Order: sequence, then C-alpha cells, then structure tokens
Amino acid sequence: MKRYGKYGVFLLLLFLLTFIPVQALQAAGNRPGNVKRLKAKTVSETSIQLTWSKASGAKRYKIYRIDEETGGRKGVATTSKTTYTVKNLQVDQKYTYQVYAYKTVKGKNYFSEKGSPQASAKTYISTPGAVKKFRVASYGNKSVTLKWNKASKATGYVLYQYDSKKKTYKKIGSTRNAYVQIKNLKNGETYRFKIRSYRKVKGEIAYGKLSGAVKATAKTINVSAVHGRYFNATVKKNTTATVASTGKTIKLKKGTKVTSTSRGNHKFYVFLKDGTKVRMYGSALTYTSLNTTKKAYSKEQKEAFVNSKGYKSDTNYLIWINQYTLQTNVFKGSYREWKLVRSMPCVVGKMGKTPLGEFKLLFKDQAYGGVRIYFTWNSTKQWGNAFHRRTIAGVTRAAASDGCIRLSDADLSFIAKNCPMGTKVVSY
Repeated sequence: MKRYGKYGVFLLLLFLLTFIPVQALQAAGNRPGNVKRLKAKTVSETSIQLTWSKASGAKRYKIYRIDEETGGRKGVATTSKTTYTVKNLQVDQKYTYQVYAYKTVKGKNYFSEKGSPQASAKTYISTPGAVKKFRVASYGNKSVTLKWNKASKATGYVLYQYDSKKKTYKKIGSTRNAYVQIKNLKNGETYRFKIRSYRKVKGEIAYGKLSGAVKATAKTINVSAVHGRYFNATVKKNTTATVASTGKTIKLKKGTKVTSTSRGNHKFYVFLKDGTKVRMYGSALTYTSLNTTKKAYSKEQKEAFVNSKGYKSDTNYLIWINQYTLQTNVFKGSYREWKLVRSMPCVVGKMGKTPLGEFKLLFKDQAYGGVRIYFTWNSTKQWGNAFHRRTIAGVTRAAASDGCIRLSDADLSFIAKNCPMGTKVVSY
C-alpha cells in the first residue's frame, strides 16, 4: 500500500503539471519582485515625493493613487527610477499611494505579484510671514499712504481700520502691493490701521499674524496747486477760446495777456488774468517769458506731490526741479515714501530751455570752477544739461540759463556728495 501510495502521489503531480498552462509558468518566471519600503514625503504645498527600494528584475514601476474610502486605485505615472514626485495636488489633503514593479517581455507587461505597502502623506499650505515695519509712508490731501516690508510666502495683504463705534478693527480691503493709499479721510481726524499677510493656494487661504496698530492723522494739503512749467504769453490776433468749465466759446482780443500751460501751435489750456481756464490754439499766442514765482510750495505740498506721482529712483535720493518756483528739491527715501531733505534756489533755462521729463544723474566733470553733474547727454553733439555753479553773480533764482541748472557752491556740493549716479531727476 505504501508503494502504491507514493506512486499515486507521483501520478497526481504529473497530471497537474501536464494540465497547468504554459503561459502561467512563463508569467511566474517573468514577474519582477515586489516593491518594498515605499515612503511618501510632502515636499511642497502641492507636491509629494515617493521613494522605494529597487525590485529584482524590474525595468519600470507603475504608481497608483489609492482611494481610502472605496479602496479603488488610479494610475498616476510610470517611471524607471525608484523615486517620483507627484505634483499639482490639492492643498490640505491626504494622499495614499502604492507602487507595482513591471517589465516588458516580447511586447507584454508582467507586473509584480503584489503591490508595495501603501504609504500616505498630506499636503499643506504654508503660513505666510508676519508683516514687518508697517508704517505711515506719506500724506496727501486728506489721504495717507501706508507701507510695509513684504512678508515671506505672502500672496497679498488684508488691511483693517479701527471702528470707534464698534470698538473693533474692520476689514477695509486687500492688496497684493506692499503699500496702500487710504483716501477720503476727514481733516484732523486720527485713524488706526492694522494689517496681516495671507497666502492663497488653489482656493485655500492661510493668514499671517496681525500687526500692531499704526496711527495717522489726516491733513488738508493743497496738492492741486502744484504745477509745472508755464509761459507768459500775449494774444497776437483776435481769436476765440473755449471755457473749460462750461464749454462756452468766448472772444479774446489782440494783446490779451495769458498764462499758457504749454508752448507750440497745438491746442492746450491757458489761464486768463481772472483765473478762468480756457482752451485755445497756441498759434494765436506770442510767448514772452517763462512764468515763474519766488513763492515756494510748503514742505508738505512738495512731499505730497512727489509721492502722489509715484516716482522711483535707482538710489535712495530723488531730485525734483520745479521750473515754476525756481527751486531744486532733494528728497531721501523710496517709492511713495520720499522725505524732503533740502530745497535750493536755482537758475533754470530761459524760455523753457531746460527739458521736461524724468532723467538720471549720469556723470561728473569739472567746469566753471567746480563740479558739473550731467542729467542729460547727447553723445552726437557731445552736450547735455547739468547742475553746475552759478556763472552770473547775484543771479540766484531766475530763468536765465541755456538749459543747465545753476546752484550755489554749497547746494551743488550737497548733490555731489550725497546723490549717487543713477539718482532720478524730475524736471517739471
């Protein structure tokens, strides 16, 4: 019986081997080993890095995302490496992955018998840094400009204003800039503001720490009174003009004296003796001189004006030539935070020979017994406009040069010592 029992087992094995499909044996031989030690690590707000050990016989790997609720899986990617970073994920969400090894034999893919152990990681949204150096940068007419240093990882900023009735801070707006101008304030009233950063990624928002309060008292500053170069002119023949405020046409007689906002033959605004603003052709005018005054604007007007214009400089200085008041003003600071540090009486170009526009300090040389600092230059003509010493004794504030700006020795020295080349020069 024992002999027949052993013989029967042998026959059974032979029978089974005979009927096992050849393809199954081939599949078993072609399968790569299983993937082991799968790890998942969050590497950014929307990315997860997967790493695993190399499987024996594997040529490539198939990565699947596992649905933890249903257990279903979805192919994410294939790779020949043992690491892969899944990108563009949703924020603040948990993800689970599994990896299979496979290889291709004669055009057919053979996968590992089992997938790797599952591994999970959660994406997150970074908390932006706290806002630092929140401050009052400048004042305008019943307005205030607030500035702050950019916060790390911030998408934007939320501004809050104190509500004295409710005794709490109320959100008044948001911005992506590192400054904001608050308008329509009441003169003499003190306001309090706070700010905090925020970061937004794929609809998710994280907020930074709320700043301390900043106080600002609104002022009335007549910024609209500040203007640039005007010309004195006379109507050379009877003509008509249009009143700016009403659109009414009026007649102007030959010899009428006006103040022109421009010079040329085109149409522009002029002011009559009584202050009426009209529009007319410059071809009807004879220009006699630059319209100037020796009455300077206040410090508040100067600062409010240059900050409202949004001038930027490559250095921490800004120079403003005002051809109307015959003054060169030097400011120190930065964008929308310029502070007046020196005002200088000057001689400007007669009949508008000093160009208007935005320029930069270019280079220095020596002339008229002192330093000369150019802010325009024509390389073809080898000539330009510059700041230099006064050349006519006693003429300190006038429209009398051929385009250069003449200053006292002390004022010229101040610019030479403090304002680097590249400093913005505004001629207005």
